[in-house]
Amino acid sequence: MIKICIPTEDGWELKREKAMKEFSKEAMTRKSNIENIINRRTSISIDKSIEELTEVSTIIRELNQFIEGKLDLDNNQINIKIKRLISHFTINLIFDLDSEIALRRARKFTEESTTSYCFNNLQDLSYIPDEKKYLVPLGRFNKKEEPMFYTTVHLKNTEEQFFKTAISEIGGTKLDYINILDSVPTKRLNSIYIGIFDYFIRNKRFPELIEEHEEIFSNIFQEFKNQCIEKDLLSVYESYILCSSFFSDIIKRKKSDTLYQVTSILSSVLLESPNIDAIIYESVEVTDEPSMVIKPNIVDHHIEHKNAYCFKITNDLGYGIYYLEEVNSCEIVNNNLMWEK
Repeated sequence: MIKICIPTEDGWELKREKAMKEFSKEAMTRKSNIENIINRRTSISIDKSIEELTEVSTIIRELNQFIEGKLDLDNNQINIKIKRLISHFTINLIFDLDSEIALRRARKFTEESTTSYCFNNLQDLSYIPDEKKYLVPLGRFNKKEEPMFYTTVHLKNTEEQFFKTAISEIGGTKLDYINILDSVPTKRLNSIYIGIFDYFIRNKRFPELIEEHEEIFSNIFQEFKNQCIEKDLLSVYESYILCSSFFSDIIKRKKSDTLYQVTSILSSVLLESPNIDAIIYESVEVTDEPSMVIKPNIVDHHIEHKNAYCFKITNDLGYGIYYLEEVNSCEIVNNNLMWEK
């Protein structure tokens, strides 16, 4: 069950009922759209399905060759290939993440002009503002000079466990000073989990963050699989397996410029829709822990920053296991950092 919390007193029940009706209508529309995709994709001929499986395999091979430096492709060619994979060999399942989640973002403190080890401006802990976008390098899910809000994501009741993921994502090491920003969404975040079909294919357990959605999406996956089997279209099923496995693979590879050219275009295509707020992906540094990249305009209007912390890493044992010493903490009031010390 997806919870919706509207923190108002007057007319709370009426607004809640309206929100639930709107969500139910939206959910039914999405379900109908997915059913239409499944029916359309399983209505092709056997010969066509084999032809398309070969096409998927060829696209993935060429993109891998580009990543490995064995083939030259420009951004337009990569964009065309990625769009073909997404539009024709992917079922994008949208997760509505609500007020039960929390976000945690980390940044190393590297300033030399102070001994406080704490950033003074909230923007220093958030995404790089547009006026300084020239500082933004090519990233896993952003193009050069394209700011994005990278964060880890977890359920509120498990937040104490997840300093390790945020710190691991930025490559924290012993003696580093780390500033942490904790935030919460003020609306449902419509999010795509890249490579989610890979969980079904490999019979992996869903992350706790989204496990309440597992039954719904498992039914969708099973319906698609059953139709492919019944219509003797195993090649259609295998084309989706290939595509999902490829996406799941490349988002977890160690960074390189050619890899980031592909993954940044992947995220750009997925986030083109104004109805998509964020992308969820498996942490590169901590196995089976989810991270998220959120559009800046969503951060500006629908994310509330709550607290900040400063830690010193006293020991780094590897694999996301750290010993931390708290240096300072603060509440965030009117977007101002109010450090205790």
